[in-house]
Amino acid sequence: MRLSWASFLVAVGAANGIPSKPSDSSYDFGFEHNAYGSHPLTVFKSAAELEVPKLNKLQYSKACESSLYTLLTPRGGATHEPQATILDGNGDLIWTSSWRGQQLYNLMVQEYKGEKYLTFWAGDDTVGGHGAGTIIMLDKTYTWFKEVRAANGLDADLHDFRITKNGTALITVYEIVQRDLSEVGKNHIGPVWDCLIQEVDLETGLAVFQWRALDHWNLADSFREIGDDGEGDRAYDFFHMNSIDKDSRGNYLTSSRYMHSLTYVNGTTGEVIWILGGKKNMFRDLSNGTATNFAYQHDARWSGNDTITIFDNGVDDVHRDIADTRGLKLKIDEKAMTVSVVAEYFNPHKIHGISQGSFQTLSNGNVLLGYGNSAAFTEFTSNGDVLCDTHFGPESRFGTAEVQSYRVYKYEWHGWPTTTPSSAIRRNSSRNWSFYVSWNGATEVSKWVLQGANSPNATNESWKELNRTNRVGFETGFEIFKTYPRYLRAVAVHSKGHMLGISEPQDKQAVQGQVSIDLIYSYGFDFMDYDAWTIQIAMSGAGVLIVGVLLRIGFVAWKNRPKAYRQLPTTEN
Repeated sequence: MRLSWASFLVAVGAANGIPSKPSDSSYDFGFEHNAYGSHPLTVFKSAAELEVPKLNKLQYSKACESSLYTLLTPRGGATHEPQATILDGNGDLIWTSSWRGQQLYNLMVQEYKGEKYLTFWAGDDTVGGHGAGTIIMLDKTYTWFKEVRAANGLDADLHDFRITKNGTALITVYEIVQRDLSEVGKNHIGPVWDCLIQEVDLETGLAVFQWRALDHWNLADSFREIGDDGEGDRAYDFFHMNSIDKDSRGNYLTSSRYMHSLTYVNGTTGEVIWILGGKKNMFRDLSNGTATNFAYQHDARWSGNDTITIFDNGVDDVHRDIADTRGLKLKIDEKAMTVSVVAEYFNPHKIHGISQGSFQTLSNGNVLLGYGNSAAFTEFTSNGDVLCDTHFGPESRFGTAEVQSYRVYKYEWHGWPTTTPSSAIRRNSSRNWSFYVSWNGATEVSKWVLQGANSPNATNESWKELNRTNRVGFETGFEIFKTYPRYLRAVAVHSKGHMLGISEPQDKQAVQGQVSIDLIYSYGFDFMDYDAWTIQIAMSGAGVLIVGVLLRIGFVAWKNRPKAYRQLPTTEN
């Protein structure tokens, strides 16, 4: 296993809890070449259990939308457990959580009956390239509010869940049906994944609308070869629905990855109104073919009455290099049946998004693309200029699925967790004891106040203010002075001055004493924990030196080896 000096320092830092620094806009070459491993993490002293992606900002502009939070769902082979994660404009953590050990997709902020909720899909994503699960809704306190299921006994798919203004939800659904496969070269009836649009009443759970792709599309229209599918329990995924949007006219727009097309469906009759792209394209392309040649696309949405946005993958896991992935904004004329390109959005590193991905038009007009299987997201101006380009996994590992997020979106969010702030006493980078505090999910903390008392059970009046500071990043630290009382706690304060929460008391004497005991036990001699990382580096350096000496001895021995050889006798004397 290769272990670079940079990755060694990171490992040492993680082992000893060296404080993470606030995100900046500098490019980190080592990040992109596995210096921090396949899944770089930010480590917090007060919340070491959290799995938080470390960001590398390759490009930054103040024109990026900084008033909104970034929502993503990191998962993959290099992650410990799938997470639903919210980051602020600096890339610092706001909130992260797993959910019952399940895979997580599509974290969003959506409104239902005048209240904002976090919504995400949770379930099994190993079901033939889609999912079988439910949609979770959490309120502003991160408390479970509702678990939404698909109607008619079917499982909710992972690809899309959109709450409408009418209190219903649009859900993608997959179901295996038996179908004559002769049109795709197999002379028998076999299993096929049918794709459904369901609009479900969130109160009753009943479907108010349902549409099936197989009722309107032929298997032969697909760009995906059937191969060994359609045999036994291997269902043929001919359509692969991955987004649904409903417009003001009450009609549905759905994207099919393997048809390379968008289907516009009448919301009353279910009849197909038109098809854009693919083998059954109905539009005349006014942009020399670039408006209708999208392929394996995701996240198709209306953006106004005559504009559609698409995340055009252009490639998939089998055809990885046939095109550059792009965001695509199209203008359509439904009377003249024409379509033209308004703008294209290309990542400066020409990422090939082989699966998943998202396109979001922000309130300030900027465009945010998430690259799905590749751990990256990029913000553009409305005309396609790159503003901010961010990675949450090394570019050298893009396409491996080690770290990925189905979509990346930005939203406003206000969280009021019912938990208490987390705290810990640790050494800081200056080798002094510090008190660290954080609060997973709390968005309204403006200041932290450090308090001290001589007893953990002291009355509130007995806790005296020792210091206060503005909240900077997820974790805030206070240096501990010798004059401070034995017990310390932190109070979270709102910008209007009222208290939001109080951390549990920390016993500084007990922590300091335990650290010394642990180090004596681990190393056989006594040194303080601020020296631990230095000694580990020194010990590793000594190991490198020894190896170097041995190599030098070997080299000298080889250089001075005999140049002539005498023949040994082959018979007994």
